[in-house]
Amino acid sequence: MTSVNCIYRISDGSYKKDRLENATKKNCLENFLEQFENVIIVADNVSEKTLEWLSTYNKEIIRTYSQGNGFSFNNVLNIALDTFPDDYVYFVEDDYLHLQNSELALMEGLEIADYVSLYDHLDKYIFSDKGGNPFIDYDGGEVTKVYVTKTTHWKLTNSTTCTFATNTSVLKEDIDIWRKFTNHKHPNDFACFLNLRESGRSLITPLPSYSTHCDIDWLAPIKNWSVL
Repeated sequence: MTSVNCIYRISDGSYKKDRLENATKKNCLENFLEQFENVIIVADNVSEKTLEWLSTYNKEIIRTYSQGNGFSFNNVLNIALDTFPDDYVYFVEDDYLHLQNSELALMEGLEIADYVSLYDHLDKYIFSDKGGNPFIDYDGGEVTKVYVTKTTHWKLTNSTTCTFATNTSVLKEDIDIWRKFTNHKHPNDFACFLNLRESGRSLITPLPSYSTHCDIDWLAPIKNWSVL
């Protein structure tokens, strides 16, 4: 495997959160395109001005009109299943930053797990009573296994966001779970990944992170994301 198919989902709207100053829609997209080559841009509820801007990147653009983040995600599930049968696909939201060699790391992860996220979510190091993940011990640690590939270490983890990679053959087998927890205005990705784990699926993330969600409160640890 030399590259992964990417579906980059962008809209003019976002949840109201405090984000990194450099995490503009433009910078996140251009940062992503520096790391990944095979990219379809799904432009959901965008203006003509935004569409014109996106067209300058010489990538395939699919325009959609969804009534919420969950429905938008279901549109990209359909696109992936129709376009890339039995192939790897990376679903990406428009508020993430990626480090150099992200694609290489991602491809290595896909060789050892059903689902891969490049985002080492900060909630995996915060006890639930302090607003973290309910499966994190009181001392701020997650019970896991650690693996190593040529590029990085990986850990099994219980959940991630709607930015992740998998094989569409896996996705097809799991589609009922995905529809159950995401076919709403607001997707419940946490519950979805818990159900996938209960069904026997594996999810890994790198140590340290190769990407981050740009919400200030949940930046991936260790790396300085403000310089990208």
